[in-house]
Amino acid sequence: MAGPLKKYSFINAKLRTRISKILTHEFFENLLHSHSLSEAIQLFKDTPFAGIEAVYTKTGDLKMVELELLKHEINLYVEIEKFISSELLSFIRVLATRYEVDNLKNILRLWFDKTIRKRDIQDAQLYIYREKIHFDLQLDRILGAQNLKQVADIIKDTPYSEILIKAESKVNEHQSLFYVETELELYYYTKLLEEVEKLKKTDKVLAKRLIGVEIDMQNINLIIRIKRMYNLPLEEVFTYLLPFGYSINKDALSLIYNTQDVTSVLSGFIKKRYTGLQAILTSQSSDSSSRLILIERVLDEIMMYEVHKVLLANPFTIGIILVYFILKRNEIKKIITLLNAKYYKIPADQIKGRI
Repeated sequence: MAGPLKKYSFINAKLRTRISKILTHEFFENLLHSHSLSEAIQLFKDTPFAGIEAVYTKTGDLKMVELELLKHEINLYVEIEKFISSELLSFIRVLATRYEVDNLKNILRLWFDKTIRKRDIQDAQLYIYREKIHFDLQLDRILGAQNLKQVADIIKDTPYSEILIKAESKVNEHQSLFYVETELELYYYTKLLEEVEKLKKTDKVLAKRLIGVEIDMQNINLIIRIKRMYNLPLEEVFTYLLPFGYSINKDALSLIYNTQDVTSVLSGFIKKRYTGLQAILTSQSSDSSSRLILIERVLDEIMMYEVHKVLLANPFTIGIILVYFILKRNEIKKIITLLNAKYYKIPADQIKGRI
């Protein structure tokens, strides 16, 4: 016990203090019922997110606010590195790879719009995250590339170049970045789980559970997306799914893909593992948009269930670090959802179920 105690006692105290300062349910209720976007933004003046109020006051641009929130989220990883032991540094750095992968996907979408769809992306370039995470992605050079092979050559000194080369023929054939994006996701989770294998047994088991639940969520969202947009044969679908989930196996994913009633499949799964969450699925909706929101809410609740289990368990594990990042990511997601609701004047009763 001395090892974990020494390793985690300081970071546990530090992060539990930070977790206690996460924006409350009451704050989000006030945000939900604010009368305008400007009024909503003002609520952040005396919070850790005061920077977004300053950005909005200066620019009046909600997308700039979202960029500021992204910077805030990425900086969390840099800050935590100051408090952790050297043996955990590589794990935290791989966690931050998520944002580099997402940033590259965003750049590739802009490149695709400009080069393939011949759209004007001048305004969209303002909202690119330009700071280096691990590698210099040479974003402006990518946007000037004529084809995906050129993009791969521009970033040849990164692990992403090989992924682009591998996916090039399918991107060209189907005129879609889907095949690149799924390979980038697979790369991230593969690297992350390689780092998990280096952890001590208790940390390894806990990390695999939390990351596995996240992968379950990713796979369900991906399988619904594939069904709606591509309608591929089932065996091909499985080549794009992440193979490291915690609870939802191949049979369950097959059922989800082959049925229109995804909530029934999830209900059976929840009945076995998360009995306290069954009530969420009693809501019935005939329109697909509402069903997708319901599914998203169920998946979020499953993750929060696992998070609370970690918070009540042994405090001297890697769980406190993972839980902190999950809660902060969830906090920022809620902020973005509610600010966009204010921008688009979506009534409070229509958005409440999403927070």
